[in-house]
Amino acid sequence: MTIDEEGAVLSITVDRAKCCGYTLCAASSPAIYSIDDQGFAVVAPDVPAHLETEARRGANSCPDNAIIVTLVPTEPGGATG
Repeated sequence: MTIDEEGAVLSITVDRAKCCGYTLCAASSPAIYSIDDQGFAVVAPDVPAHLETEARRGANSCPDNAIIVTLVPTEPGGATG
């Protein structure tokens, strides 16, 4: 997760139980997703929150809906709510 300048956290999760290795996420959003040695999606570390649109494009390309992208607002002081 990464906190952006407006105090939001971008959370991207790949459910490896659902991922079948179609690689469409990495093809559509290579700055966010890559494919590991076993053929499954991996999220880049520390994805900036301003790349939310690209992260969602890759997630939406997954036919198995194995990727969840959430922008979580934070409370003052950095706590997520």
